[in-house]
Amino acid sequence: MSTRGAIGMRQPDGTIRAVYVHHDAYVAGVGAILGGWYETPELVKGLLDLGDLSSLGTTLEDTVAYHRDRGEDMRIARNYRDIDAYRRNGRRDLGADYLYLFDGGRWLTYGIPNEPDWVEIKVEK
Repeated sequence: MSTRGAIGMRQPDGTIRAVYVHHDAYVAGVGAILGGWYETPELVKGLLDLGDLSSLGTTLEDTVAYHRDRGEDMRIARNYRDIDAYRRNGRRDLGADYLYLFDGGRWLTYGIPNEPDWVEIKVEK
């Protein structure tokens, strides 16, 4: 059984662009990797440009993308009108247990049990 997630990024116009990630999307897995290694908009854009992901690595090269690495059809990032639409619909649309959002240089997550709102991810280095 996999813990599935979605990785999103707020765009300059306020929309959210997001892809699916299949494996280890719990906060101590995907959340920690995002917070510790994907700290710039360029790196996050690189992830989104890969399309849906099987697993997230600490580099773009170590990340397993369905299209690039498995030869499957490209499943491009989905777009949401705003952060509220992503929160309301992203889990259902992408079959995600957790949502992640890169927003203004920080990572947020949604879907932690007993947490009704977004929570900032902070990784100690």
